[in-house]
Amino acid sequence: MKIKDFFQNKSWQKWDKSQWTILVLAGVLLMILAIPVEDEKKTDKIKSVTAQKENQTGTVGEEMNYVEEMEQKLEDTLAKIEGAGRVEVMITLEDTGESVVEKDDSLEISDVSKTDSAGGTGNEKQSKSSETTVYHEQEGGQTPFIGKEMTPKIAGILVVAQGGENTQVKQNISDAVMALFQIDVNRIKVVKMNMQEEE
Repeated sequence: MKIKDFFQNKSWQKWDKSQWTILVLAGVLLMILAIPVEDEKKTDKIKSVTAQKENQTGTVGEEMNYVEEMEQKLEDTLAKIEGAGRVEVMITLEDTGESVVEKDDSLEISDVSKTDSAGGTGNEKQSKSSETTVYHEQEGGQTPFIGKEMTPKIAGILVVAQGGENTQVKQNISDAVMALFQIDVNRIKVVKMNMQEEE
């Protein structure tokens, strides 16, 4: 039977109660099947992986922002050196820096009585030192107090400059980079910019 014939003949009007009940239940079942259901374990795992990635991305993102900011500042500064022309800089890092946690030092001095080999007694001072981490209150509990932040250590710097073929310009650029970053000359490379890049 075709659907068109079904509605024209109005055969649905002859249905009994059980047939209507089956139709309604089939419709409800189709609606339930259409609702997306997430597995709780799968959802928790996805949330955990997402949180880890966000944490790692945060650290990597901070590191990348630091590098990009330093590269831009260095490019702007080196471009002002006479004969350097347009400059591009690439900085690589050895590490991601370090946070130094603040600690309280305590020294305890006590008198200890001792007996010497001749049978005499005397007092000797003994000292004992200890360190405890300093914490401060934040939302969600206590966190260690960071005394200072160590910036990432630079592994090397590449400078590509329009005037990079000139020996004096190379020397001036290398000296400037050494003065700014306190790194050895063997970690600095100055090269001439490609003619296509100059345009």
